[in-house]
Amino acid sequence: MSGRRFRYALEPLRLTRSWAVDELLAELAGYNERVAAQRAALDGLRAQLAQVRSDWLAGQTGGAPLRLERIALLARYLQDGGRREAEMAGSLAALETERDAVVARVAAARRALDAVEEHRGEARLAFLRARAKTDLDGADEHWSVLHGRRAEHESDG
Repeated sequence: MSGRRFRYALEPLRLTRSWAVDELLAELAGYNERVAAQRAALDGLRAQLAQVRSDWLAGQTGGAPLRLERIALLARYLQDGGRREAEMAGSLAALETERDAVVARVAAARRALDAVEEHRGEARLAFLRARAKTDLDGADEHWSVLHGRRAEHESDG
């Protein structure tokens, strides 16, 4: 037994689970990129709308009269911006929900992989113990044989 190396019988299962975790992590990275891009676009739109509102309020405090056409244009722009903001926020929420589902799948796959790896560690430890016991038994038997031969030689002499 001392010449044998440890071979884990469930290694194909461990590898399959490891690959599944890797695939899910890659999928999660894609979702994280899309969520970040959507969040940045939403933040940009919000900043743009805030600037338009700020400019509009600053123009009103200056006392200069605004033409009705300009007020209508700003109102339509802000209304359209509000609609786009709501759509983008909804898309972001949907992406985050999908990403959270992938996170849950990653956690489940990781737990499954951890269970196999824990079993592998226990199997390896059992193998090492069995090998050490076999080696120790062999050494003990060897010592007994040598000690027995010495006793025979001493009694012959």
